[in-house]
Amino acid sequence: MSRKTYGFGIVGCGVIAPTHAEAIRRLENAELRGVCDLNEEAATALAGEYGAQAYTDLAEMLARDDIHVVNILTPSGLHAKLGIQCADAGKHVICTKPIDITLEAIDSLIEAGERNGVKIAATHQNRGYPVYEKIRDYIDSGRMGRMLYGNAFVPWYRSDEYYSDGWHGTKALDGGGALINQSIHYIDLLIWFMGNVDRIFGFADALDHDIETEDMGTAVLKFADGTHGIIQGSTCTYTGMPARLELHGTRGNVVTVGDDIALWDVEGDERIEDPMAGKKGGAADPKAGMPEHAVVSHVKQIGDVLTAIEEGRDPVLDGREARRAVEVILSIYEASETGQVIEL
Repeated sequence: MSRKTYGFGIVGCGVIAPTHAEAIRRLENAELRGVCDLNEEAATALAGEYGAQAYTDLAEMLARDDIHVVNILTPSGLHAKLGIQCADAGKHVICTKPIDITLEAIDSLIEAGERNGVKIAATHQNRGYPVYEKIRDYIDSGRMGRMLYGNAFVPWYRSDEYYSDGWHGTKALDGGGALINQSIHYIDLLIWFMGNVDRIFGFADALDHDIETEDMGTAVLKFADGTHGIIQGSTCTYTGMPARLELHGTRGNVVTVGDDIALWDVEGDERIEDPMAGKKGGAADPKAGMPEHAVVSHVKQIGDVLTAIEEGRDPVLDGREARRAVEVILSIYEASETGQVIEL
C-alpha cells in the first residue's frame, strides 16, 4: 500500500532548525522541500544539508503545491503571525515552543486552522522522552495512586551574550524570559502530569541580567482537582544545574533530574535511587545541539501530525493543548505585576 509523501517547509533556520530537519528526514512519508529565512546564508546552509530549496520570501515558498506542512521556528512572537499566513495558504502548521506569546495570538492561529481546514500543532519534545512517557503511563493507570502535588524546578543559566541577539529577553519577540522560553518544557510536563491549573500566584524578576523580562520566576499553584504545585525557573543560576521534576502520589514518589530518574519509589516496583542522575550537564549552552532522544521525540510528534491529517483527527499536541502552558506562564506574569492570585 502506497503512502502519500508530505512535503515540508521550514521557516526560521536558527538553532532548533536542524533538529526539525533531521526529524523530517527520518520520517518515511515526509520530505523537506523548502526552508525560509531572512538570512539568506542561514537558509542556504540548511537547504544544502537537507536537499531542500532556500528562500528568503515566505510567500514564494508557500506558493509551492508540493509543500503541505510548514514548521515555524522563528522568534516566539512571530509564530502565530507566520502560522496564520501559512494556514491561509492551505498549509498545516507546526510551531516550536511556545506556540506563541499571547493567548490572543494563539487563539487567532487556532481559528485560522479551523477556517482553512488545516492542522495546527506544536512540539514539546520532552513529552516524547521515554522517562516521561513512563511517568504519564503510571499516572494514567493509577499506579501512582491519587496525585497529591508536583513541582518543577529549572535552575538554568544563560549568558549576557545569549540575550544580545535582539529578541531573547524582549517582551515583543520572546514574550518573557526564563519561564516562557526555557522553563516551558517542564511547565508543560507538569500540567501534562497534574492537569489544569485553577489558581496561581508568583513573582517574575530580572535578578542578574539587564533584560526587559525575567531571569527568575517562582510560582505556587493549585490544580483544578485541588492538588498543589510549585514552579521555579531561572537563567541566572551559577553555571546552570539540571532541571528537576518531583511528583508525589498516594502510592509513589518520582523525581527526575536532567531527564534521568533520580528516585523511583512506587508501590509494587523496585526502588531506584540514582545519585548520578542529571550529571550530563546543566543546560548552560543552548547551542550544544539536541541529544538523540530529543530528535526521536520530534520524529514522534511531527509523525503524529501526519497521522492526524490522514485520520482526520486533531494532533495529540494541537494548538489548544500547547496553549495551556502559555496560559499558566502568562498568569504568573500577571500575578507578579498585580500582586493578586490569578484564577485561570
